[in-house]
Parts: sequence; structure tokens; C-alpha cells
Amino acid sequence: MFSRRRLLQAAPALALPSDLQNAVRTLDRVDLVDPSRGRTIPTRIYLPEAPGAWPVVFFSHGFGGSFSAFANTGRLWASRGLVVIHPTHSDSLQIPDPGLASDDARALREAFAGASGGRSGEGLAAVLERPAFLRSRLADIRFLQALVRSRDNRLPEAARERIDPARMGMAVHSFGAYLTLVLCGARLSPSPPPPLPVGFRSGIVISGQGSGRLGLAPGAFEKMTLPLFSITGSRDFGAAGEPPSWRLEAFERSRPGRKYAAILDGFRHGDFDAPDQEPVLGRTAERLRLLQAAFWRATLAGDPSGWLDLDRAAGSSRAGFPMEIRRR
Repeated sequence: MFSRRRLLQAAPALALPSDLQNAVRTLDRVDLVDPSRGRTIPTRIYLPEAPGAWPVVFFSHGFGGSFSAFANTGRLWASRGLVVIHPTHSDSLQIPDPGLASDDARALREAFAGASGGRSGEGLAAVLERPAFLRSRLADIRFLQALVRSRDNRLPEAARERIDPARMGMAVHSFGAYLTLVLCGARLSPSPPPPLPVGFRSGIVISGQGSGRLGLAPGAFEKMTLPLFSITGSRDFGAAGEPPSWRLEAFERSRPGRKYAAILDGFRHGDFDAPDQEPVLGRTAERLRLLQAAFWRATLAGDPSGWLDLDRAAGSSRAGFPMEIRRR
């Protein structure tokens, strides 16, 4: 049973109005050590300065990235009442993992060197299929979930005091989107080794994957029931040249009900965190972040105004708009 103090702490997180913003604190680098794997996970955490029991979102970067990805997104979400945890996975080029197997590390470096040299993306697409990278990401999230659930002392005190372990969401970009699809119910063939991290209430998928690669066979999305917000751009092609429509298969083929999609005109694979001051993409990117915050408000804070904001955006949207919103 909650104490009076605990209820007062939780109150701000139960229904944060869409126009209310918190001051944001950034824990720039927190090295969290998983002793079972001997792995250090460099992590950045964005959180509200205000006390409270705030929902938690894990943000998983794209292949080769790090915790520095999607900083504008992480800060805005934190300003709207979320603790946002950005781990750095073992496929990072910016912060290399010394424990990554030498063969996988070499393949990772060569694939990105080939892609930056203007050669075909097929090399990168093949490296994405290596099972070690998905297994490591699943283990990272499972470990971080355990720290959150127990408010482990390895987490900084500021984060421990502000997390609500009962309300967790998963959000990601690119290869991280693949991770979110798996954690939100997409079926893989073959299945990844158990146990899978569980307990997420909803997911945001930015530049996700469709069927045909990465163990996603036809029918992989049919049993997905969690609320899902899928995002792509009109110039957001897959590593093997797949069209942007491929990235919306989870939205189109999962079970209807609280499924949303955003298609941003002119956006490429790396554009979705554009700062609001950016003259071409900034206003659309900022509006996207606000709709993402509405999705979290609805699914993690239990605030129906989030659904109203999303449904209003979908109801007034049309193909060809700077940002088209769909719902199912």
C-alpha cells in the first residue's frame, strides 16, 4: 500500500497536461556494469528535475550509434514527464565494446566503411543478420530492466528517486526499432533464446523493419497487440534498398487497436531527431516529438488526452502533408 508521501510523489506523473513542461536534468554518462557478462553499458539518462514517480522509457539507438543519438527527443520526452534511458549497445562504433567478439567487430567496421565509401548497402544488411548483435541488445535491456525494477543502487540516486518500475515503454531507431518490434510481440524465425525482456506497455518504432529479413517472416506481426507508434519518412529506405512502405508493415499487419503511424515528407533515415531550429525539417520533427509525448502520456501515464491529441492529428491528416498520421 502506498504511503501518503509516495502518493504525492506519484501524482505529477499520473496525468501530465500536454502544455506542461518540466525542467530536464541530463546524467551525461553512467557506466552500468553487468557482472554476468562482464559488460559495461555506457548510458545517458534524461529525467525531470521535479520529484515524482515517472514512467521509464528505454531508447535503443540505431546500428553503430551510441547513447548520444536522439538527444532532442530524449530531452523533450523528459520535459513531458518521463525518465528516458539511452544505453550504448555492443555494435556502437562511437563507443566500441571491448568485449565484442573480434570477428563481429571486424565485420561491423568493414560494413560501415563500405557503406560510407558509396558501395552497396548489402554488406551492412548482411552484418545486421548476425545473431550476436540482437542477443547482446536483448541482454542489455533485460539487465537495465532489472536495475529499474529493483531501483538498484547502481543507478544514480537522481534516477532511482524518479522511476516508476511499473510503467515502462520501449522506443528505438533503425536496428533498435527491430529490438522494439521483438519486445512488443513480433515473432522471429528462429526465435531468440529466452528469456526475453517483458513488461512493456507500449512501443515507438522509428524506421522499423518489415518482413523478409532479420528473421521476420510473413505473419511475424499478426499477433502484436500492444499500442504501437510506427514512424518513417518518404526517403527512409532500408539497408538493402527496401522502400519506406516496408517500414510500416508492423503497423499495417498487427492487430488493430491503438496503432498509429507517421510518414514524414522528405525525411531520410537519420533525420527524425532534427532540432526544431533546423529550417527545413525542424518544425515537423518537433511536432513529431510532441505526438510521441502524447502517445507516452496515453500509454504510460494513463491520460486519455494523449489519445485525443493523436486521434485529432490522424483525423485531420492527409497524404502529402509534411507529416501524415494514420491510425488503426
